[in-house]
Amino acid sequence: MEEKADSALFYYDIVFAGYDFIFVKDLVNAAQIAAFSGRPYLKYIEQGFEQGLKLSHLKNYPLFAKAYPALLKDRKLQEAYNKSRKKYLSGINFKYLDWMYKTAIKDQQHKLKKNYSALVRQTTDRLMDSVVKRGFPGDRIIGIGDSTIFKEINKPWLDLYEQRKKDKGLFYMTSDEHILSQHYPQVMLVHNSCSYHLYKNILLDEMKKGNIHPRDIALIYDNMYRYKGEFAHYCDKVALKGAYRLNLFTDYSKLNNIAETNEMRKKLYIVSTDVDEKKREYEMKYGFKLFSGFWGCR
Repeated sequence: MEEKADSALFYYDIVFAGYDFIFVKDLVNAAQIAAFSGRPYLKYIEQGFEQGLKLSHLKNYPLFAKAYPALLKDRKLQEAYNKSRKKYLSGINFKYLDWMYKTAIKDQQHKLKKNYSALVRQTTDRLMDSVVKRGFPGDRIIGIGDSTIFKEINKPWLDLYEQRKKDKGLFYMTSDEHILSQHYPQVMLVHNSCSYHLYKNILLDEMKKGNIHPRDIALIYDNMYRYKGEFAHYCDKVALKGAYRLNLFTDYSKLNNIAETNEMRKKLYIVSTDVDEKKREYEMKYGFKLFSGFWGCR
């Protein structure tokens, strides 16, 4: 909580050095801290390139606004991007990404049907079957949201827009690149009223492998409160106790035990609510943008 940039960046560097996969938002947050405090920050941007970050993403961050035009013209930085981009693309399971797009589109089309509750259970069951076989289709395995990623491997017809444009009713489906995460698996899971209850063990196992962010799981847990009293018939014996306070659309007005929330967060390796409040304070006061992911949960 102390306002010590050197200390924060020191610990970031230790963590980043210990893993071959890093969630992009952590690298961008480190870059913002460094830029705000007048310290070198390009190394974090360059590390971000290895995890799917593009220079165009930086235009969404006020702290990079002044430097952004110069960054676009930086040849050395562009060379680093080109090199890292090839490595990033080589690690993506494009077949799995295509499957996820098609499954997410079908789920959206199913929403208009009367038996959607049964259909979404089938969808999330298939998703979990795939997770067991191939891992959770998140940032690590299929990359962060990217509207033209298939175009980069000369298969533009498989990009999300190209696939969903056939159905004009799905005009709202976009890659949401600005959230720096792959969010359609979470979209399907929150459509199921008790995904956490049904798939808890699988999700927690995938978290340990680095395939899903802890805060994504917390959002899915909190999502069950949105359906309380209206659970689908297959949500037998759902147990709800406490909340992580990480779901944008969950009503927390009667869930006021912050000590319990922070204890739950600790077990899932999530920072306390106090830290989140401090981050929001920095966003308002200094122009940071420290939250990303589906519904801003990360």
